Amino acid sequence: MSSMTPRADSEWIAEFSSKYAAWLPAALPLIRAHEYARAFKTYPFPELDRPPWRRLTTPVTGVRLGVVTTAGLYRPGIDRPFPDTEEGEPGFLTLPSDTALADLDVAHSHIPRDLVRADPNVVLPLEPLRALVREGIVGCLAPRIPTLVGYQTRAHEVARETAPAIAAVLAEDQVGLALVIPV
Repeated sequence: MSSMTPRADSEWIAEFSSKYAAWLPAALPLIRAHEYARAFKTYPFPELDRPPWRRLTTPVTGVRLGVVTTAGLYRPGIDRPFPDTEEGEPGFLTLPSDTALADLDVAHSHIPRDLVRADPNVVLPLEPLRALVREGIVGCLAPRIPTLVGYQTRAHEVARETAPAIAAVLAEDQVGLALVIPV
């Protein structure tokens, strides 16, 4: 990893918050009616001036790989499933990276859950990633996998709270490269 400290680009948050507050009252009835295309046609998507990543300086063969999935995965009987809310649930939880895929379920109501249940590798490719580690192509997997629901309308809350908390988990786990799986 570079010695540069990562910095969140938060300059867009205040403007987005204002636009979001104006967008939400008209969008909520459409969201409640499951008319997502109409609701999000006018969503005030944030525009970022620079990418939120930096160049990898360590060979992948020696890197600890972090994985983040937005499929809303959880372990029934262990983790609380993500609630299904109109604006999305900005919280996250962490799964041990040695979790068996068969022990996971999905609480993301905006994706085809039956397909995820049939093959969780499509949203969390643990089997292929573990194979890359065994083959020496990737150094190792981080001990924890942050998981959250990808359906989020409150981008400002995700940027202020969720993303920094996930970044802290990855930093604690000494992740040198993160694979983010958007769903």
